[in-house]
Formats: sequence, structure tokens, C-alpha cells
Amino acid sequence: MDSFRTGTTDTNEAIARYWMIIAGIALLAAGLIGFVPDNPLASSDPSALFRVNAAHNLVHIITGILALAIAFGTRGRNLGSATMGFGVLYAVVAVLLVVDPTMFGIFSDAPTNAADHLLHIALAVVSLALGYMARERSTAIAS
Repeated sequence: MDSFRTGTTDTNEAIARYWMIIAGIALLAAGLIGFVPDNPLASSDPSALFRVNAAHNLVHIITGILALAIAFGTRGRNLGSATMGFGVLYAVVAVLLVVDPTMFGIFSDAPTNAADHLLHIALAVVSLALGYMARERSTAIAS
């Protein structure tokens, strides 16, 4: 039987899994909320907390689905590696958006702002750390 469902999952693995579930749901929600016109949380309005456009919203929806696929589709060392890969993806995104807030023109009508940068860096750092912890713990158990 699946250890995720029986409650015997290693603590670090469970933390990484729950992190990916939370990140996935949050990214999906952010992507969907971004399509609601004139909302103060996420829109192309300069006064919105997060400046987004349709392309940015689609990226959030896709990466949200990816995070959920990692959470529910991987186990053990693979979960740790995939979570770290997700962190690397967001680290690259964070660096690219610091270099060019319009992501080379894709987000030209809604360039990223400081809130976006903090969110991307947090996703990267937490995913890398929890993925490393889950991966190292899985390796120790397997030895």
C-alpha cells in the first residue's frame, strides 16, 4: 500500500509533498485570479500587488499543475529531486525577471515588480531546501 495514504511517510518527504501541494494550489489560484478583471491582487493595473498579464497567468497555471504532479506523482528520492528541480526552475525565472522584468517582452504590458521577485525567490529557496531534505532523508533510509 502507498505510504502516503497509510501515514507512514517519512517526515521530510511529507513536508516536501505538502509544500508542493500548497505551492501548486497557490499557483493555480494565482493564475485563475489573474484572469479576473480589475482585481487589486493580480492584474495589469500598476497599483495591483502582483502585475500580471495572460501569459503570466498561464505560466502560473502550468507551474501549479506541475507542482501538483510532483506532489502526487512522485515518491522518495524522486520527490526530493523533482522538488529541487522545481526550485531550480523558479530560481532561473527569478534571475531572468531581475535581469529583464518584461521577460524579454512577454510581460511587456505588466512587468514584474518587487512582490513578484520575492514570491519567485521564496518558491525557489523553499523548494530547493525541502527537496534537498526529502532527497537526503530518502537516501539515508534506502542505505
